[in-house]
Amino acid sequence: MYEIDGYWRTRTINEAQLQSYTALRLTCGACGRITDCPFVLLLQRQGITRHSFLGNIRFRCKQCGSKEPQVGVHSQTGPTGYLNR
Repeated sequence: MYEIDGYWRTRTINEAQLQSYTALRLTCGACGRITDCPFVLLLQRQGITRHSFLGNIRFRCKQCGSKEPQVGVHSQTGPTGYLNR
């Protein structure tokens, strides 16, 4: 997971969307919680644009409070409104 994490931390939301990815997948290294955050929701956060680097967006695990989740992306290939897991 580290290679994926390091690669996507240096990419922008726009680059991920151009490669047909629809969501950011965050995995907590402390408790293992996996969260998919659609790019549409990320772009609604104050100060976040399509040109924001994924590694510069701050996240915190809701379950354990860890501030260092691993970052990856997720593509939606199922019916509209659902993310495959």
